[in-house]
Amino acid sequence: MGDEAQRRAPRLSGSELDYGLLKDVVGFPIKVVWILGYTLLTRTIDDPPVTPQRFSMLELIGCNPGAQQTQLGAALGLSRSATTITIDFWQDRGCVERRSVPGDRRVYGIYLTDKGRDTWAALRDKVRQSDAALAKNLTPEEVAQLRALLAKIHQ
Repeated sequence: MGDEAQRRAPRLSGSELDYGLLKDVVGFPIKVVWILGYTLLTRTIDDPPVTPQRFSMLELIGCNPGAQQTQLGAALGLSRSATTITIDFWQDRGCVERRSVPGDRRVYGIYLTDKGRDTWAALRDKVRQSDAALAKNLTPEEVAQLRALLAKIHQ
């Protein structure tokens, strides 16, 4: 799975095409890696409706029981409507539930259900497998360095 996806990803060096400025800017290689990571993740999960965005939301809900919808959306940089749609997806699958926050009936905390905890655990294993395939050519030190460098860009 990982080798096939990596073969399909554009190679910026050794290509028949001149990538021009694209090979010298930071954003394009990040885009190429994002495409590769997305492909690996969707193949590993093997459930097409479960996108990286949807997994990310489930991860945040699992790690932050009772967080409000606005907090979750802001953490992922999602619009209000995209946040609602993403949470509705998991609610429709029986994985999350909205609970009223005591003292303010207009605000809801989002929680995993029992099914949601099982789904979350299974997906986390698949995400770890996918991430290992994505970073297979990097040492643990290089992975840490890459994370640190990327964090400097999106601080």
